[in-house]
Amino acid sequence: MLDQMMTIGQLSNHTGESVRTLRYYDKIGLLTPSDYKDGGHRLYSIDDLVRLQQIQALKFIGFSLKDIANILQYAHIEQEQIKSTIQFKRKQLTAELERIQDMIDQLNHMDMIISNENSADIRSFCFIMHSILWEEENLDENKRNLYKIYNFRDPERFKLDQEYYSLFSRIRRLVMSKTSPESEEALECMRRLMFLHKQTLIKMAKLQEDAPEAETFNILDPFTDEEKVFIKDAMRMMSESE
Repeated sequence: MLDQMMTIGQLSNHTGESVRTLRYYDKIGLLTPSDYKDGGHRLYSIDDLVRLQQIQALKFIGFSLKDIANILQYAHIEQEQIKSTIQFKRKQLTAELERIQDMIDQLNHMDMIISNENSADIRSFCFIMHSILWEEENLDENKRNLYKIYNFRDPERFKLDQEYYSLFSRIRRLVMSKTSPESEEALECMRRLMFLHKQTLIKMAKLQEDAPEAETFNILDPFTDEEKVFIKDAMRMMSESE
């Protein structure tokens, strides 16, 4: 194929560049075909292929199409121009790599949290997942590293999330099975919920002391109205029994 003219489709197949992109390059004068056959169909030579490969290489390291058009007018360019573009592209890819690794870590965190359950409770799952995403978005890295409760990678935070998920799911199952809020199982859940809640508030209080401007915290509600009524009734029964 390379010793003869290529159609736009053949050039696309050989280089991985889409036909749409090749047509656009022709439109802006970046890569014009060497010839046309009957009907106006584009034909590309080996020289056109080489130019396209140069375009792809320069585009990969971050040059704009306008810059590429200017660069390809010359056989050489300043080394610093190439090096600065490579450095900028490297920073972009490094940031993207860190973002992807964060996502992988978040998925691993949630995967481990639900591993002890036979089924995944969607509302509880989304509540905890959204909490992690909210903290990543609204709290700077220093705070997340300093306060374990806001660092989902910390074993202490993992244990807390796992306990909350298990407890939320358990309460939801009690409501679905029409279990009485007066039952010992319901009261046990309320005792555990109160304990976890107090532990969480203690850990959060330190952050609020150090950063009083952080007035808003997550966000989604893990319970339905019916579940809230159940919790309220069970809490009342717990208080009365004690």
